[in-house]
Amino acid sequence: MFGQVGDNIYHYIDFLWLPIAWFVAHSQHRWKTLAFILTCLITLRTQVQLMESTGFVTGFLPIMDSHVFPRGMIAYSVIILLFLVMAHFSPRTQGVIFFAASLSIYILAFCFSMLLMAL
Repeated sequence: MFGQVGDNIYHYIDFLWLPIAWFVAHSQHRWKTLAFILTCLITLRTQVQLMESTGFVTGFLPIMDSHVFPRGMIAYSVIILLFLVMAHFSPRTQGVIFFAASLSIYILAFCFSMLLMAL
């Protein structure tokens, strides 16, 4: 029973970024920040499902032996942390500029995580 609970916590621990983001981001950027993080969390799970459906649970190249999920979670967590630092230190940024930065960082996160997951 404890093993199953530990696995569930392990698979969803990155959802702790959502309440952290709520308190870190300024009020005018709060919803955009939550949308960015939720999109990253959904994309991570979609990428893991894609890798598992192809049969390469440790990546396409035999460089790393670990499963793709922890590598993707680490990659997205680093990007989300950097994004939250940016969101905290840009309180007077216009909404459209903040959205453009969010979109650019999301593309960076996707490419970076896919590279780490492919190794």
